[in-house]
Amino acid sequence: MSLDPMYHLLKALELDPKNPKAAYLHSKLLLDQGSPNAAIDFINSYLAEFGSHPDLHKLLALAYLQTGMIEKAEESISQALIQLPRSTDILHAAFRIKKAKGDKFSAFHFLERIIRHDDQSVETYWEMAQLLDPKTEAEKRTNLLEISYSINSKNFKIFKELIISYCDWFEGTLPQKEQHSYRKTFFDHTQSTFFLKLPQEVRKRSMLILKNITLHKDYFNFLT
Repeated sequence: MSLDPMYHLLKALELDPKNPKAAYLHSKLLLDQGSPNAAIDFINSYLAEFGSHPDLHKLLALAYLQTGMIEKAEESISQALIQLPRSTDILHAAFRIKKAKGDKFSAFHFLERIIRHDDQSVETYWEMAQLLDPKTEAEKRTNLLEISYSINSKNFKIFKELIISYCDWFEGTLPQKEQHSYRKTFFDHTQSTFFLKLPQEVRKRSMLILKNITLHKDYFNFLT
């Protein structure tokens, strides 16, 4: 008896060619195996014969994305969103397509829609932060990373990016008069055991910021 999942999916489709679950699994396996063109042909054939199905439109969009056909990917994901506008899987696929297109505004919009349905998604907050410019949008970026880190405080990748974002903010656009409310939070982060694992350059930047804070007249205030 064959252990190849493709063999069994094809057998299932032979017995019930209209089965959307088998069609979905077959299409996903083709994508996972690096055969997006085969997935495109199969899904288009299925949709033409048996009608629209949102999850298959999503896979079709991802297959088009893999082949670089962004416009067709957008058309397919729009069909999926019409049928399931609140599906986080479909919204995330839409985000990936807009990001690949270079449309950061729309990509961010789709992530915001995901957060409305799942406000504990660490990866979504992380992706949102990555779309923002570290210099001109440092405040928003830092706040998103803070949320991400508050949900998963054991994630070193998030911690590292958070400290770098604080450094960018303190060194750049954060006005002196507004720094007070953020100093203690930044100071507390530098006391984490993660801090010693950071690259030397990042630790050096952080310590210079802390040095400037200690020279400020209200240094002791922000420690209380």
